[in-house]
Amino acid sequence: MASASITTRITKTGERRYVVRYRLGGRAYPIAHGGAFRTMKDARARRDLISAELSAGRNPAVLLQALTTVVVAPAIATVSEWGDRFVTSRIDIDANTAKNYRSGIKKISETFGERDPESITSGEIAEWVAALAQTRKPGTLQQYLIAFRLLLDHAAVDPNPARDPRVKLPKRVREEPAPPPAEHVLAILAEIHDPVRRLLFVTIEQGALRLGEAVGLTWGDVDRAGLRLRLPRSATKRDKARWVYLPDWLIEAIEQTCPLEDRTPERKVFQGITEASAYQTMARACQTAGTPHYHPHDLRHRRITVWHQSGVPARELAERAGHSRPSMSLDVYSHVMPADEIPAEQFQSVI
Repeated sequence: MASASITTRITKTGERRYVVRYRLGGRAYPIAHGGAFRTMKDARARRDLISAELSAGRNPAVLLQALTTVVVAPAIATVSEWGDRFVTSRIDIDANTAKNYRSGIKKISETFGERDPESITSGEIAEWVAALAQTRKPGTLQQYLIAFRLLLDHAAVDPNPARDPRVKLPKRVREEPAPPPAEHVLAILAEIHDPVRRLLFVTIEQGALRLGEAVGLTWGDVDRAGLRLRLPRSATKRDKARWVYLPDWLIEAIEQTCPLEDRTPERKVFQGITEASAYQTMARACQTAGTPHYHPHDLRHRRITVWHQSGVPARELAERAGHSRPSMSLDVYSHVMPADEIPAEQFQSVI
């Protein structure tokens, strides 16, 4: 006859345990273990549970196995975790784009980082954008929202609240470039005491380079015979390779910064200079020179303005500037105040 009982045993440490045992039938059936407990109350509860199973003709082992099996619910990935997965999965983008995505996700995570992506509403995103609009430029907010949309797409959130038309961005007012005049450029260069950094800014001005393109130049990109620099697709904003032509005196000055035997193809032309440090250098030089606060990109604007004002055709201007279409160059630079050219002799005197 099936039965359940409680026995008492003493552990090696002297503690009392109440052990529940049971048989599925008479003495011919082996004794089965039903659990050990610190209190008689818990032991009786287990004995009664086993007795109920035996009375119903069921094997208590099945229920006991279910009771001791811990069911772990799948962990819900947070917005921060989905952000990391998203950027890691984007093997199709360049380093700068990945950097922009990470910057956006970092800002997103400050507010939504620990949230389940499925729990986020369009209203919350709209309020978040509105709050950031007090301190962030419209262009920056647009980058944040793009990153948010792509992150939630990657998390398979449907519908995507970041794509809701009720999430509005502030209107972007594109300012016309205000390139520095010749006297400001020369004054700024005079306050930069590192000759390599001065040469970097002159190269940006003469070739209309973007800062990232300039600091990323390697000796493998320098074509001395052709008086030009090669910008590979990976280095350009438009993902399109282009050549940048420089005057011979500037190419010669660049060559003088590095002995011929050290010009390995992968060696950087402007050693030890990063985009961040270049920004800082120019900011300090502007302050010391007493000029308005210019950015390295303003030197690029200056050169494109000079080309435009000197009559360079729109298509050629777009090619030189690395713009995707001629109309972009005309739309931006046709209304800019003329910029005066700086004679080569004046540049040569400061590099």
